[in-house]
Amino acid sequence: RFAALLLALIFVIGAFSACADVTDTALETTGPDVTADSDDTTVGTETTVLSPEETTVPHEETTVHPADTTAPPEETIVPPVETTAPHEETTVPSVETTAPPVETTAPPVETTAPPAETTAPVEITPPAPADDYSAGPFKAEVYDPSVNNDPIYVYGASYSDSFSGVIFGKCAVGATVKVSLPKGDYTVQSEAGRFAVRIKPGAQKINAVITQWYDGKQIGEAVNWSGRVKVPNHGESNFTAIIGYSNQGFFEKMVPYFANTNLLDDAAADTISVRIKNRADQLKTLADGCEIIYLIAPSVITTYPEVVPESVAVRGEGKSKLDQTFELLGNAGVKVIDVRDTFKAHKNDALPLYYNFDSHWTEYGAYLAYVELFNYISEKFPAAAPRKFDEFNWTESYFTLGDMPYYFTVDGADLVSEYSVLRTMNFETSPVIKAIRRYTKSNSLAMRSCSDEMLNGKTYRTNRSELPNLYVIRNSYGMQMYDLIPERGNITVMNPCFTYTYNLANITKNDPDYVIYIISEWDIDEILYN
Repeated sequence: RFAALLLALIFVIGAFSACADVTDTALETTGPDVTADSDDTTVGTETTVLSPEETTVPHEETTVHPADTTAPPEETIVPPVETTAPHEETTVPSVETTAPPVETTAPPVETTAPPAETTAPVEITPPAPADDYSAGPFKAEVYDPSVNNDPIYVYGASYSDSFSGVIFGKCAVGATVKVSLPKGDYTVQSEAGRFAVRIKPGAQKINAVITQWYDGKQIGEAVNWSGRVKVPNHGESNFTAIIGYSNQGFFEKMVPYFANTNLLDDAAADTISVRIKNRADQLKTLADGCEIIYLIAPSVITTYPEVVPESVAVRGEGKSKLDQTFELLGNAGVKVIDVRDTFKAHKNDALPLYYNFDSHWTEYGAYLAYVELFNYISEKFPAAAPRKFDEFNWTESYFTLGDMPYYFTVDGADLVSEYSVLRTMNFETSPVIKAIRRYTKSNSLAMRSCSDEMLNGKTYRTNRSELPNLYVIRNSYGMQMYDLIPERGNITVMNPCFTYTYNLANITKNDPDYVIYIISEWDIDEILYN
């Protein structure tokens, strides 16, 4: 039994020894195969069989490799994502490149502005500095509901020209007014909350929907207005009224001067020139010599031709009758005050040159003409230099009784108001000048409210020998500067309005330094043929 155990022990020891040799051999082979020679797949396979834990690791590593090889696709997917980002970034530049067009759109707007700015005094200016003798540039009206939120109110409607008509009314300050009729929509930018929109009525009784707008948005509720379009019937064919664009009314008798359909022929011009030259020569023999001055006010459509619809007239080419008149007067040796360039320079000032609802220039337009007149007179009489703008009070308010609603025969014509300015003196002057009463109504600057003193005329003496003696012949355009002229004179004869007779005996009796004609463009025949 002992011998058998000993033999078994010897056998086990021998087997263990053999197993250890095999294991050592396998471990030695595995090292070089895995690290140095991966081409020996048999050894590798054996290694896999013999070492399941180790083969698991290579398997996991090989699993990682497919995962790694999968990663590149994931990484290659990322570039598309990144290339998408550049796409998005390139989209941003395209948005930015869209902006320049918007910015490049601005310059045209800015290049449009200079013409409006160049109409302000640049090269064509009054002799006096513009800041001392003008109101400054116009500022666009702004709609402010906290200050003015007036609803639409219609004064009335009337026919104008060629089946056109006009609706007068009031609205919120700054609003654009739209009138909707079966024939179409008609709009106008209001001025100080007043409007006169040119329409095509289509029938004498109309039903209009009237709305007001600001900055592209409707203000308040629409107004439905029904009424008759009046046929003007004032019995004065010479005062047929027309409504133009931008709320502007004017007389039909102004149109021939605009369209150049009433030109002087050469024979008539020569005859007139000779007659006026004879007068000028006669006056030069008086005392220290007397000079004739013609101040002719251009009509509103001469200064603002853009308000005339083409259906009314197209501006004539070449010389106008006003051009011819200035030329023949100059040839006759008399002084002409031509304010057309001055008015062109000031047509967009803060204060208006003309009324919309009346045929006359405003107190401001008359003031600018006065500056031109006395700039010339002060060359010989320095003390007669024109007063500066800020030497006057300029009171802005709503005024009534303009002649346009009257001649349109609009219902409630006396109620139609317009925003304008009243000029009063803000300096010490002669008591006789201070006592001049120009208007009989506090709310009207129109012809119908002019005082008898202004209509009938008077002689004024300031007893200032350093100033010139003046003899004034005028139509209604002399009203707005009625007090300004004698304030710059020593002895001033203001003849009755619309009295154009050249009375040499009366002129000689008063011994003036200047005979001054003040008249409107559309009345120049009164001085050419009288």
